[in-house]
Amino acid sequence: MSHTITHFMWGFQPHFRISQECVAKRVFGLLDERFEPQVFLVGILVDENENKYPACVEPEQDFWAESEAFDPVLERARQICESYPERQLMHSHPRAQKWHDEGLRSRSIRDAILQLIAQNARRPRELSFLVSPPTKVNSYSVHVVLGLETAIIQRHPRLTKESVPIHEFRSKKVCVSLIDAVGGAYLDKAAGELQQPDPGADLSELKAEEIVREGANRLMTDLAYRAAPGCTGGWSDFLSSCAKVSGTPYEGSEGRGLMVLARKDHSSLEKVVTFTTPTRLRVTRAARKLIQLASEEMALHTDSEDLYGLVRVRGYTASNEDLFTIRFDGMHRWSVLHDGETLMSVKYGQPYLSKPPFDEEKLREDLPRIFGRMTERHIARILSLIREAERERHGTTLIISKGARRESERLAAQSTPIVRRAMSPELLSRLTPVDGAILLNPKGTCYAIGVILDGMATAAGNPARGARYNSAIRYVSSTRYPCLAVIVSEDGGIDFFPDLKPMILRSSIEAALATLRQSGSKHPISYRRYGEAMDWLDRHRFYLLPDDCEEINNLVELIEMRLLAEYPLGVRAKRSKFVPHEEMNSSLYYKPE
Repeated sequence: MSHTITHFMWGFQPHFRISQECVAKRVFGLLDERFEPQVFLVGILVDENENKYPACVEPEQDFWAESEAFDPVLERARQICESYPERQLMHSHPRAQKWHDEGLRSRSIRDAILQLIAQNARRPRELSFLVSPPTKVNSYSVHVVLGLETAIIQRHPRLTKESVPIHEFRSKKVCVSLIDAVGGAYLDKAAGELQQPDPGADLSELKAEEIVREGANRLMTDLAYRAAPGCTGGWSDFLSSCAKVSGTPYEGSEGRGLMVLARKDHSSLEKVVTFTTPTRLRVTRAARKLIQLASEEMALHTDSEDLYGLVRVRGYTASNEDLFTIRFDGMHRWSVLHDGETLMSVKYGQPYLSKPPFDEEKLREDLPRIFGRMTERHIARILSLIREAERERHGTTLIISKGARRESERLAAQSTPIVRRAMSPELLSRLTPVDGAILLNPKGTCYAIGVILDGMATAAGNPARGARYNSAIRYVSSTRYPCLAVIVSEDGGIDFFPDLKPMILRSSIEAALATLRQSGSKHPISYRRYGEAMDWLDRHRFYLLPDDCEEINNLVELIEMRLLAEYPLGVRAKRSKFVPHEEMNSSLYYKPE
């Protein structure tokens, strides 16, 4: 798209921003597919030039953050810098002092940008923001700003302390979660691409999987620092050491067991067996041999550098955030936990976040939508059973069906029917280790256990998932009764089928349509507002009624013809026609206004 840039930093600034936003979507989609990252650029004039703007924001049109809002950045940064305790530190070597001063100045500019974003009345309240280090591009110090949905961030386990004190004048910033660590890695990589000639002239070369792995390395390094600040030899190798141990067999068996990360003299460790000579964690075969001794009762103790023996954890205060657990779950599979919560899992070298606990409020809404009228008592019982099933480490399946009694009779030859009884979480915990599904009705009454599910093949299946998942999908897709499958996987996380789309307000669709109509009537067309409205409608195609689809298709045809006339050399996204979804039902999917 060809247009004049008023707040000009360099010629390819819009291309660079769009490219980096695409990278961000791929990166954070690997952590949680619901993320829709927002990326924009803030440039601060650092070379004296009275003909240039003091601050530039990209995109400059139809965006909540305007360039003028960042004009005070340098003055605000100066005030912030004066407040840093590190200002009192002096270095004897001139070069070290120069690096120290430049680091504080860079940090103060980033803090000033974040402060001005927080004070902006138009900022999206649902987003949390991170800012990249500065990169000099022509006359501007350019920062990449990343916005991520706060609600999604908070659904995943995270620590609370964002820094660890080094001494009274200095502290080290540490990651609080894998999302935080990957955000820092992404911003550093994006800042690195700004150093290329004409950044944005070519497509970004950043790889999403590599950025997530870099974030995982940062997280593990920071956890090692939190646990034992003095073990400098183990910090940088900690992720690599854990990965190598998890991928090394011992006498034909896979590694399974716990390893506790804590300083050597941690007060919460009860020493059971102490090695007279510690073993280096990076000596993989020796470390892997010792994992054979570890279990839920006695964990192997490391400070990221050495292995000291077998310990039990007693009376740990979680708020200290200085003791962590590494759980080895088999060949190339391991996780890192704090106080029982999984901060990160790794499978065959690729880090990932376990699915967060199921959304109880959404399920409260969905159960009556699937089964019709339900009492609060029955909804509460179903929720309690799902919470218990979610704890099953080896996975399980619950089938909740209005036809549970008849289905238990039909499937009697491939299940263990029982005399019907109201299921409790305590009883369920005794039954989930049995292979097969547990069959319940919407009141929480159980009719059969160990059910081998049948059903016809369906397009709703997923070949990337296991037999448990796909057999449940086939069954629910084939049954004639209202039914919900609750599938708990061995890798952690829980799936529901059907997973009803959330209800939305009809007014939100009307607002997007109004924006589209306005885009078609303005001269010149605001390509950004048009693109944002189309992106929103694209994501919400399911909810559109036949009349909506017809109007959108007509407006798109009109606007695209005008864009072709106004910008004959512009590059535009080609979108498929909007058609109504066969499962859309306004009584199910539109919230009351």
